[in-house]
Amino acid sequence: MKAQIELAKAAVVYPPNGLHTLIIGETGVGKSLLAEAMWRYGVQVGALHGAKSGSRPPFVVFSCAEYADNPQLLLSQLFGYVKGAFTGAQEDREGLVDRAQGGVLFLDEIHRLPPAGQELLFMLIDRGSYRRMGETREERPANLMIIGATSEDPMSSLLTTFRRRIPVQIALPKLSERPIEERMSLIADFVSQETRRLGLPIWVSGQALRIFAFYDCSANIGELRSDLQLCCAKSY
Repeated sequence: MKAQIELAKAAVVYPPNGLHTLIIGETGVGKSLLAEAMWRYGVQVGALHGAKSGSRPPFVVFSCAEYADNPQLLLSQLFGYVKGAFTGAQEDREGLVDRAQGGVLFLDEIHRLPPAGQELLFMLIDRGSYRRMGETREERPANLMIIGATSEDPMSSLLTTFRRRIPVQIALPKLSERPIEERMSLIADFVSQETRRLGLPIWVSGQALRIFAFYDCSANIGELRSDLQLCCAKSY
């Protein structure tokens, strides 16, 4: 993961708001973990500045799959809308792009974003501005970093013109393709998370550690974390 981590760091610190990034990999390889780690790194080194002076840079998560069957609702969630934009729009409402100003907007399952949504992101990426649904003249400045994640082949699931506008693409390998040292680090990190959650120390026997280090974890990091959490729950 060294090359992927170095690329992720470079994307975050590139001025003024980082380079938009696409994370590619099978389900459970840690795409969401990497996106959140990039945001934490940006906060730590001061690369993300927040919408207002002294404010904490936001990390806004949006699953495109939840609204894939309703493009209008999806776009209103992303960009917001103005009063009268559609039936039922009684007042102006901000979208996730507004909330992510000065931070990171993480678009999970970005391949479920319809072509219309990808095209609206063109303007945001190219010009650094966007419009809420129903606006015809006013353009709003967009100062944020977009991180997208997909488990699909981006060559077939995303518009060519959209792919070209995302300069950084990071492919994550399956858990089975990573060295044992990296898997052990993940195990240690997940056990530490459960220690903090329970407020109790957790001891792992050598036999249990060997099992977790070498068993066939077909669903990748997500399954590893769930199995560790289940064992902690049974022990608790």
